[in-house]
Amino acid sequence: MKNVVYRKKELTSRVGRAVSVREVSCDKESDTQVNKTFVYLVSRVDQIPQDIPAPEVFITKKIESEGRSEVFLFRVKGVVYMKQHRFIYRVLYSHGLTVHLQWKTHVLSSKPSALA
Repeated sequence: MKNVVYRKKELTSRVGRAVSVREVSCDKESDTQVNKTFVYLVSRVDQIPQDIPAPEVFITKKIESEGRSEVFLFRVKGVVYMKQHRFIYRVLYSHGLTVHLQWKTHVLSSKPSALA
């Protein structure tokens, strides 16, 4: 069984947008929840700076053997500048992916790693 929920939301005073997708699936081996979030904040600026910082990437994986669960977190935060007509806009973005696996069997990973 698979269930998907999609939400789109305008942030205050039309300065940005938040989009989230949540997917829940169940099978005989595991229950899986996948959450995807996309947040964009837009503001007008006078000029594009010379040095734009690189995006920040955060990756975390947690394994709980007693509860037979695995959680994978992936986040990217950064800034993009864009021109539209004669205006320059700064877009702050934050993308996130969270995967939570709850195993029904006693084995955490269903398949051995290809790198092993």
